[in-house]
Amino acid sequence: MVSEYDLPCSECGDSLVRAEVTTADGSVLVVAECQNCGGRHYPESALRRV
Repeated sequence: MVSEYDLPCSECGDSLVRAEVTTADGSVLVVAECQNCGGRHYPESALRRV
């Protein structure tokens, strides 16, 4: 199965890495983030929690 981390950034084409983001309510979401342009891509599991 392909995950978000296997795909290139849709904004610049660079690699995505795992990153943690804290929401306003204090919970932590795992997202795919581009180290080149800073673009974030939210896995389906993160979107369900938002």
